[in-house]
Amino acid sequence: MNEPHVFKNSLFALIVLIIFLCSCWRSSLSGAALIRLFPMLPFAVLGILMFGAIFLSVSSKVILTDDEITTQSLFGSKSMRWSDIGRVSGRGFNIKLHDYNEDMTVTPSPGLPGYEEIIDILGSKRPDLFSSQEYGEMRRGLGPLALLMSVLLLLLGISLSFFLSIMDTSEAPFAGLIALLAFVLFAAFAAAMVFSIPNSLTLERNSLILKYVFSEKTLLADEIASVRLSFTQSRNGKQYFIALMLTNRKSIRISGLGISLPIAYLVLKNWHAQNSSDKSKN
Repeated sequence: MNEPHVFKNSLFALIVLIIFLCSCWRSSLSGAALIRLFPMLPFAVLGILMFGAIFLSVSSKVILTDDEITTQSLFGSKSMRWSDIGRVSGRGFNIKLHDYNEDMTVTPSPGLPGYEEIIDILGSKRPDLFSSQEYGEMRRGLGPLALLMSVLLLLLGISLSFFLSIMDTSEAPFAGLIALLAFVLFAAFAAAMVFSIPNSLTLERNSLILKYVFSEKTLLADEIASVRLSFTQSRNGKQYFIALMLTNRKSIRISGLGISLPIAYLVLKNWHAQNSSDKSKN
C-alpha cells in the first residue's frame, strides 16, 4: 500500500441526502401554524437526530496507509498507528479499535463503500488481534431470537382475536382459516430462518463445530473453500453476513453473533488460513 487508500461516499450521494433533508424540513414547516407544530415537536426532534446520524455516516471517511488508519467526520479526525492497536471490540456490523492506553478509539463506518476491504486490511495488518484461541467459541445473541418470539406471539394474538371476532358471522370458517394459514406460513418461514443459522461456533484445531437449535455439524478446514464477508442491500442499508463457501459448492451463512461480525469474520478467516492445507485460499 504505497499510496493512501481513501474510502468515502460519492459527492453525489451527499448532495442527494442534503436535498432530501432540506425538502423534508421545508415541507414540514410550510403553511403550518406554530401551535399545530408543537405536539409534533418530539417527533421532529427524533427525525432530526435520525437524519443527522445518517448524514454523519454518509459524510464520514476512512484513510488507510502502511502505518496507520484515520477516520474523518464533521467533528474532526482520529488517527491510530496499526502497531498502537491494543484490542478490538464492537457489536453488530461495527468494529472499534482501542489503543493500549484506552485513551482513543477509532471506528470505521460500516456504511462506507469498500467496508469489507477495510476489514480485510485491518486483519492483514494485525492478525494477532483475531486469534482462534481467544475467540474459540462464538455464540448468537438472544436479542434476535427474543424479538422473533415477540413478533410471533403478537401475530398469534392478532390471529386469535380476529378469529374470535368473526365467530358469529357467516364468513367465520373461511376467514378464520385464512388468518390461521397466514400465521402458520409466517411462523414456518421465521422458524426456517432461525434453524438454518448456527447458534454457536466452536473452533477446535482444524475443526469448526456449528451448533444449531436441534443439530450439530462439524466442518474440517479443508472442507471450506473460502471465508467471505458479504452483504445484501436493503432499504435499511447494507446487511452484512459471513459466508462459508464449501468445497462442495454449497455455502453456510452466519450472522447475528454476540460479538462484532467483522471480528468473527477475521477470526474465522485466520483460523482457516492456518489450518487449511491450501494456504492460497482466502
